Amino acid sequence: MAILSGVIELLNAVRSCRADGLVLGLCHGCFDIVHVGHIHHLRQARSLVDRLFVSVTADEFVNKGPNRPIFTDAIRAEFISSIRYCDYAIVNHATTAENMISLLQPHVFFKGADYRSGNDSRVSAERRIVERNGGRMVLTDDSVMNSTSRIARIITSMDM
Repeated sequence: MAILSGVIELLNAVRSCRADGLVLGLCHGCFDIVHVGHIHHLRQARSLVDRLFVSVTADEFVNKGPNRPIFTDAIRAEFISSIRYCDYAIVNHATTAENMISLLQPHVFFKGADYRSGNDSRVSAERRIVERNGGRMVLTDDSVMNSTSRIARIITSMDM
């Protein structure tokens, strides 16, 4: 459970894991207010791989509305790295996970059940990169769902 400070550390961790023959997975997201749906997603992902990398969207690329993200990317990465299902956390300084997928070349790239519709062009692009590198994309189930945006709206309305 480590926070990787940049691309060099990421590549070194990936190289070490691959040398040991480990199956690598990647989850990506904002993880602004971590809730039980996130934990369920990460638990499911970790059960299918030997090492789980989690990339956290950098502050400047979070597009969730006013006053978001609530927590800085450094705090969000630190929190994610403290979750036992996550082996490595890194801040992603890009609008999508495409660069992380290209660098890591995970065996499995995980998305939450909320992407099941397949209507998001960003997810289609991510899937193409994963598959081009010999990996596969897995959607975790929706038996535990919640929405950070919904939680943030509730909190904001309570502040009034």
